[in-house]
Amino acid sequence: MAGYSLSRLDYPGRDKIYYALLAIMMVPGQVLLILNYLIVQKFHMLDRFSALIIPAATNIGHIFMMRQFFINFPKDIEEAACIDGLGRYGVFFKVCLPLARPIIATQAVFTFMGFWNEFTKPMLYIKTESKYTLTLGLQTFSSRDGGTMWNQVMAATCITVLPIILIYLIFNKFFLVSVRMDGEK
Repeated sequence: MAGYSLSRLDYPGRDKIYYALLAIMMVPGQVLLILNYLIVQKFHMLDRFSALIIPAATNIGHIFMMRQFFINFPKDIEEAACIDGLGRYGVFFKVCLPLARPIIATQAVFTFMGFWNEFTKPMLYIKTESKYTLTLGLQTFSSRDGGTMWNQVMAATCITVLPIILIYLIFNKFFLVSVRMDGEK
């Protein structure tokens, strides 16, 4: 909705919000690790999965991607929906959002890959070994017992790649389908 708002709605300060989001995007996440840790600690979320999920609930990169999608989205489709009697919310939820499925699927894959491959934040926030993510557990597994059993590490690595392949196969149809934006499929 934020991407739609930044691309289609006219309101005071819209461009300033957009440029502020772009400026925030330019700050590397590593710079904010200590600040994020202190915030997670103040909210008593350390050693909980909510420490990984809640701070990552909004991704500015996805807002930017949706804005770019809706900028190129034909206004004719929205105007036709308005003529048919849909309001602003109806146009968004019944017309624009269903046609945005390919970009939403792309963002779903990016989000999954980001969470799946995250190592630093789980290492900082999660201390209980039973709550480790796969990347953290794999690192712990490979450094356990003083030596590395490479055959076991490689087998565990292959198992961790399987869900990534499965997600790609599920969302593959959205990547390969080209939707013409003139109202026809």
